[in-house]
Amino acid sequence: MSRIWKVGMSLATAYVTTQWLWKQPVLADLTAKMAPPVPTRRPFAMDAHGQVRIDEFYWLRDNSRSDREIIDHLEKENEYVNSTLADTQGLQQVLFEEMKQRMKEDDYAKFPYRKGPYYYYQRMETGKQFPIYCRRKVVDNTTSVSVVDKMDESQPEEILLDANQLAAGYENYRIGAFEVSPDHSLLAYADDTSGAERYVVRFKNLNDGTLLDDIIRDCSGDIAWANDNETIFYLTKDSLDRPDRLWRHRLSQSSLEDATLYRERDDAYYLSLHKSPTDRFIYLHCRSAETSEVSALDANRPNSSWKVLIPRKQGVDYDVSDREDYFYYLTNEDAPNRKICVAPLSNPSQWEKELVHHHEKQDKIVLEDLRTFENHLVVLQRRNGLQELAVYSFSDNQKLDISSPHIIHFPEEAYSLSHLSGEYHSAVARIEYSSLACPHSVYDIDLNTYQMVLKWRQSIVNTTRLQNYVTKRLWAKARDGANIPVSIVYRKDLFRQDGTSPLLLEGYGAYEISNDPVFDSGLLSLLDRGVVFAIAHIRGGGELGREWYEQGKYFNKKNTFTDFLDVCDYLLEQKYSSFGKVAITGRSAGGLLIGATLNMAPEGLFCAAVAGVPFVDVLTTMLDDTIPLTIKEREEWGDPRQKEYYDYILSYSPYDNVQHKNYPPILVTAGLHDPRVGYWEPAKWVLKLRDYKKDDHPVLLKVNLDGGHFSKSGRYDRLLEDALEYAFLLKCWGIHK
Repeated sequence: MSRIWKVGMSLATAYVTTQWLWKQPVLADLTAKMAPPVPTRRPFAMDAHGQVRIDEFYWLRDNSRSDREIIDHLEKENEYVNSTLADTQGLQQVLFEEMKQRMKEDDYAKFPYRKGPYYYYQRMETGKQFPIYCRRKVVDNTTSVSVVDKMDESQPEEILLDANQLAAGYENYRIGAFEVSPDHSLLAYADDTSGAERYVVRFKNLNDGTLLDDIIRDCSGDIAWANDNETIFYLTKDSLDRPDRLWRHRLSQSSLEDATLYRERDDAYYLSLHKSPTDRFIYLHCRSAETSEVSALDANRPNSSWKVLIPRKQGVDYDVSDREDYFYYLTNEDAPNRKICVAPLSNPSQWEKELVHHHEKQDKIVLEDLRTFENHLVVLQRRNGLQELAVYSFSDNQKLDISSPHIIHFPEEAYSLSHLSGEYHSAVARIEYSSLACPHSVYDIDLNTYQMVLKWRQSIVNTTRLQNYVTKRLWAKARDGANIPVSIVYRKDLFRQDGTSPLLLEGYGAYEISNDPVFDSGLLSLLDRGVVFAIAHIRGGGELGREWYEQGKYFNKKNTFTDFLDVCDYLLEQKYSSFGKVAITGRSAGGLLIGATLNMAPEGLFCAAVAGVPFVDVLTTMLDDTIPLTIKEREEWGDPRQKEYYDYILSYSPYDNVQHKNYPPILVTAGLHDPRVGYWEPAKWVLKLRDYKKDDHPVLLKVNLDGGHFSKSGRYDRLLEDALEYAFLLKCWGIHK
């Protein structure tokens, strides 16, 4: 696609500048002492709609992850990375120590939350990779909860799980579900030791610390207790990694005797499971990319039947909570930005009324989440892209006052709210807050007085004052007139708005996911070296509602890529950086963004790119029903079995559109056991880029041979990965310290 760039230079000047930038010794220094691996070419023909595509590296795909020739090739790719970045080893170590010293190593990993007679929390210990799961008793053991309540640390600490001990001997270890029984005597937890996201559920007696004999394998990680403290519900996956079956397990019986309660036969739908805030119901969500259906079980009657609340209807998505005699639905039916409706427990499919519905003519308000309390309803919503809380109160006669909710705003220009929670019988809601310049924080909010109390803030040590970092919210104009939000942060004493700063631009833009600005202490290592960091909230995400998402999917997908380029253009016009000093980064679907943008951008605009576990072979994957997620994600990208979708996806799929042109240095990551983006996609893309590009800049592939989609699991191991990526970027910017 042609592109007119307004960066304050004529085309002739741009050409001269581009040639000069590509010849800079900074980039030339990124040369390996060894040649990149060159695997065998085995042309594979793929025929669709009368068109044949030849893929010389298709053979790299191996669902078993055990082919020795492929593993050898991936190991050589890692050797090539190490060789190319050998002269950054010192810088990587400096960055690692910097990030480690900035971390309060014995801080909370998760701040204590009250559940019944206990405070539950996760804490870290110095030198250890993983959290320790603990609890302490509530002193007065009353049901009253206040925003000023805090855990009494003089009470004996009970260690429920030490993930460091459980992880011993594994290169990758993650705990998924962690669910304590209603009487607080038993723990059910799910762990994964490969990164493939297939969990094993185990049970622990919290009275004597012994493990039960019950073991359930090959689970999705979702588990929920019935109120009898003996029955648990869980999900298992099919061969395509899709949670498709619901099971009931009774303690002390073999999992071979477990009853299958439901099987979802439509491959486009995935199951998930959770308990309601009231503990009265267990909800089974059956969801495709666009449609959902929820079934409920009385948690007091684990052997009773599950009941569908509202039968699935194509394009209608809903979530549910309960309070007193009613279900509360958050749904998009006839409300693209969602509304809240209420229906009696006795007749859950018949809505009595709409409680909250913001029409399009009002401020752009998007409802994201709701939480029911005994006397309140709390809604997490967005107004023009920024999150806020709306608190509704029930009167003495149990009527909800919907006319004038109390809106709780937050002071920074750009931030993120997450994990709305709270004990049902209390009048205290909890929210987690973060921004690019504010560490992760936990606030408790009194729903009667609206008093907001800071309960905890992530400790950042050995750094300049956090007030030195400035975060802003900007608006960039897209080529079709759309206004694109941009979050940006920099260190004010190092920044001059004159185009001299290096810029790292991040994007995602898919699945209606809002890529909100959150704090990352590692990023300070770039900001402290004068780098400006920005997030482009491009179409395809959910920041500005359903329409914003739909303008970046299906036949509008290219808006995602052009928005990203237009944001870059705007930041250069505003002199946050300049041509040739911009690096770009994105993960997963954000890696698709990076791949497509690199193909479309003018040569020399970017000095570097980092693509994490990138989804870059879109067309081939969306044609292959045997690959996990394919069938479900046709509702995101389109179904290329239909020619119009085939042609459109082919026009932007990064792997199919690699060009004979200059590309910047590129660092790509992959996980061998990744069930979401097969390792072969980034592996093939790297090889094709090397084949086609005209420059001498390296294209590097770093493969985590022991992990999956979410990279390393230990906190220090993740810092080492960040240090490698940051050293690569700093090298490309010419920053050597």
